[in-house]
This record gives sequence, structure tokens and C-alpha cells, in this order.
Amino acid sequence: MRRLLSAAESGNVEAQFNLGVLYDNPLDDNGHAIKGNRAEAMRWLLLAAEHGLARAQCKLAELYAQPPARRRDQSEACTWFLVAARTSSGIHRRKAQIGYQQVVSRMTPPQIEKAKRRALAWKPTRPLTD
Repeated sequence: MRRLLSAAESGNVEAQFNLGVLYDNPLDDNGHAIKGNRAEAMRWLLLAAEHGLARAQCKLAELYAQPPARRRDQSEACTWFLVAARTSSGIHRRKAQIGYQQVVSRMTPPQIEKAKRRALAWKPTRPLTD
């Protein structure tokens, strides 16, 4: 865990994503329930998402959409699902599109338009390199 944390803190986008997933996971390595840390999960996923990692964008959107989601969280989820759909392909794009359809069913048209504008304006803070 220390190496993963060190890599994430150094800006490794994959490590940031993996750390976010670990913090969101409610089970330990033996399958026993543990207390997850949603705030930490979202912090690391946001870093990876902002750098352009589509898997992180979709996972972050899923967390925003989960209860106890507030109105602002739904809007954030909508924005990140749209960004993820634009930056991913195949099954990942489909997953983002499905998530988008679910979240917009709970939003007003002005909220949806605002989320669309934010998604269109989104640019990665540090584009991923191949």
C-alpha cells in the first residue's frame, strides 16, 4: 500500500485510480467487511479523472451518483459520465452512457444543460500519454 500511495502522490495516474478503487472497496483481501473511505476514494479518482483517465471518470461519476447523492452530486455525476463517454470506447463508453441515462432521469432540463456545458468545456489537467 505504501508503494501505491507513493506512486499516486508522485502523479502516477494508474496508481491514483487504483488507490481510489481501494478506498471505495468495502472488503479487505480476505473478503471481510471494512469501512471504506468515500472521501479519499473520490479525491484520488478525481485526480486521475482530471488527468484524462476514462476509467477514473466513469468510476467517479458512479460514486457521485450513489446515495446519499445530493442535487449537486447528480450534476457532477452527469458531467463526468458525459466526459467518460467522450474519452472512452467500447464497453467503457457504453457503461458511461448507461450511467448518464440513469442520472439524467433524476435531473431537470436546466441541470442537464449545465452539466452538458461543463462536459463540453472539460479539458484534462495533464493529458495522458501513450
